[in-house]
Amino acid sequence: MDGSGPRTARGERTRDRVRDAARQTFRERGYAAARVEDIVALAGVSHGTFYTYFENKAAVLDALIDDTAAELQAVLDAPWDGPDGSTAIAGVIERFVTVFAAHGDVVRVWVAAAATEPHFAHRLTRVRAGYVDRVADGLAPVLARSPHDPGDAAAALVAMVEGYATQGMGDDPVERRTAVVQTLAALWLGGLVRLAEDLG
Repeated sequence: MDGSGPRTARGERTRDRVRDAARQTFRERGYAAARVEDIVALAGVSHGTFYTYFENKAAVLDALIDDTAAELQAVLDAPWDGPDGSTAIAGVIERFVTVFAAHGDVVRVWVAAAATEPHFAHRLTRVRAGYVDRVADGLAPVLARSPHDPGDAAAALVAMVEGYATQGMGDDPVERRTAVVQTLAALWLGGLVRLAEDLG
């Protein structure tokens, strides 16, 4: 949890500098190997200043995750519509990929931290469940007459996007991301059509 440091403009700038330094440190060293002393050295602040804003390195990662989770939530909350199913699916995937492009380093650190830290595992499970549930809600009418569970299908489709976004994307240029979004949308749509046609 964040410390209760001063909320002056200068204080906010210092806090942001610490957060940016933590993000770079986590990205370069990994969460487990990162130390508060690495963060403060990179930020150019004292340990005391660090602890004015953050209780420990977990609190800094939580703050970074807050930003990522808020942007993912915004995708969940936005209308998922379009002139046709293919366009709607591509739009949703593109919005998720855009968030991951901006926060992929945080997500990778978060996933790594979740492997050993129950707190981060719980946060990851909650966020994933949110977008799996949203996709499942959209799939339920499509799969209503099939033997396939919308939740299982949603989890597989979300994993496909998340896998590309966190492992395959790297620093892909926008044109490459656009092409991959179209491929993922085609896979989603083709898979859904196949599942919907399977009446058991």
